[in-house]
Amino acid sequence: MEQKEPTVVDGLNISDHVLEIRHQGYSIVEDFLDGQAVADLKNAFNTQVPITEMRAIGTDTGRTWRAHNLLAKTRAADYLFLDPRLRAIVDGVIGKRSQVNVTTLFNVLPGETRQFLHQDDGLWPIPRPHPPFLCNALIALDDFDEQNGATHIVPYSHLWHDRSIDQSVATVQVSMKAGTMLLWEGAMWHAGGANVSADRERMGFFLSHGVWYLRPQEIQLLSIPPDVARQMPKLLQRLIGYHRFGLGVDGRDPIDVLNDGVVVSPDARSAAQWRAQYDSQRP
Repeated sequence: MEQKEPTVVDGLNISDHVLEIRHQGYSIVEDFLDGQAVADLKNAFNTQVPITEMRAIGTDTGRTWRAHNLLAKTRAADYLFLDPRLRAIVDGVIGKRSQVNVTTLFNVLPGETRQFLHQDDGLWPIPRPHPPFLCNALIALDDFDEQNGATHIVPYSHLWHDRSIDQSVATVQVSMKAGTMLLWEGAMWHAGGANVSADRERMGFFLSHGVWYLRPQEIQLLSIPPDVARQMPKLLQRLIGYHRFGLGVDGRDPIDVLNDGVVVSPDARSAAQWRAQYDSQRP
């Protein structure tokens, strides 16, 4: 059998990363962002976007700051969702019909505790095993290491369908330099680590994609005002929910409706008008 040529996008072997995610549950892309891009995202978090405390998934210190609903708050990260390398990996893991699920800039401060191990696809009550329907990406904006709480993962756990999550299971902490991207399948067990450093923060950018037919965790069509969505590139509009699958809006492309506000097809007429037309065409 002839071996298929690997898919390469902007010098990155996409096929290798997709196969790693399918096999072991995760993959790492080094140098995904350069130093300037990292600095720009950190500046956006620190100066542009409203943030909240997170007290969830086993943590209650309030020492994690998060900027959820990021696409409604800043344009600083739009280009990342359109990056052809990320798009190709997401397509390879969950298929071409995907949408944005979660967008979060976060900062884990000294004193934060470790999260509970969890599966991000556990929010949808779909019996396992099931096809992968989440592909997550985490871009380090600071160096991640064991001291400042590098992410814990459990390799191959995305294939475990016969057990409940065991908080005592052995994990691997993913140390990575700023600009590196960690990707994983939504069923893999993982957790944010404890930041036990004296004065080092751990900032990252989390972006999650899901298949288009499931309701996303963040309701992008509601959380992003239409006047903000109109500023986005067309592909990003598709990714936040204005995708053209099924009937659209009364048969119209949702992006056309976003731009003109017409929710009733211009071709729609009353039954009386249709009957009159039919009657006039009878021999």
